[in-house]
Amino acid sequence: MAFAVLYLPLVDAFAASRGEAATVHSAVLLLGGLGAPLVGWAFDRLGPRRLFQWSAGLAALGFALASQATSLPALVVTYGVIAGLGLACLGSQANMAVAALWYPAARGRAIAVVDLGTGFGAFCFIPLAQALVSWVGWRGTLLGWAVLLAGVLIPLNAWQAAPPAARERVGGPGLRAGWTVGEAVRAAPFRWLAVMRFAGACAFPLMNTHMVAYAIGHGIAPATAATALGAVSLVSLAGRLATGWLSDRLGRAPTLTLTYASAAVGIGCLAGLAATGAPWWLALYVVFYGMAQGSSGIVAAARAADVFAGRTFGTVWGWLGLAVGPGEALGAWLGGRIFDTTGSYVPAFGFSVAMLGAGLVAIWRVRAEPVRST
Repeated sequence: MAFAVLYLPLVDAFAASRGEAATVHSAVLLLGGLGAPLVGWAFDRLGPRRLFQWSAGLAALGFALASQATSLPALVVTYGVIAGLGLACLGSQANMAVAALWYPAARGRAIAVVDLGTGFGAFCFIPLAQALVSWVGWRGTLLGWAVLLAGVLIPLNAWQAAPPAARERVGGPGLRAGWTVGEAVRAAPFRWLAVMRFAGACAFPLMNTHMVAYAIGHGIAPATAATALGAVSLVSLAGRLATGWLSDRLGRAPTLTLTYASAAVGIGCLAGLAATGAPWWLALYVVFYGMAQGSSGIVAAARAADVFAGRTFGTVWGWLGLAVGPGEALGAWLGGRIFDTTGSYVPAFGFSVAMLGAGLVAIWRVRAEPVRST
């Protein structure tokens, strides 16, 4: 998410259009999705400790190289490909798999608690990144990120334990256990979950990538806009906990309906900012949209584990991640492209709301399949 702070400096540094600059971040997001099956495979075979340590080293190397890039294509290779592959292994995919397998009786809550790190990290590092960019520039900021990755994640993950290998499915009688990867990929719940993940991946990264630029374009100071994006992640801490708690009690689909409705209201508040220029519309956006930030991954991981938990869950969850990268890349790129074409972000934000609706249709169609006789 902190790429949003680098976005306009990169536009200026390379005299690029917003669509061209957003391509750098799109490469990270695309690789994160396309590499998801590999991440899942590595998770099942290496375990989280080795996977996280090696990936932190690779991401640090990518950021260090990116800090020396002299062109946008070089940034795509270093930031997008090298660092992007490392970040793919460090993201929510693997962490949610750890939580889902450790705590099968309370998956929604466990995944939400683990995912608090995502929201709190963004709250801390987006304003920090803005301060670093103002102080040492975008190149120095990337070097700082490299040092933090290597100096914090590698030693801390020495204590990362693998989840139990148990694999009886939890969820009641009449549900299938022991999925193979091939069976899971061919099943209807997998397809609907993939649609849900793709739609959410289009909607949220579009907003997260372009909200700072939108706010600045409507009279908000850059530091204030960056702080607002960080505040979205702070609010999302409460939203993630509420999502996990509600999903264990109301169900996965009803919970996602509530959170996506909140996100749509928040996006609507940005129209009020454009119409009036009043900054309190941005504050309302932070509240409503922030409560939904992170809900897609929490609900998807819990529902996928409801259906597919087993020895191959990491790999199955990774294959579902294939839907995320293209969606995130499309959302991040399309926001810039629509602005370049129309001079406005309003159509792009409308596209985000439409994708939220598509995700809701999909999650309501996910049903656990009955046990088949063998």
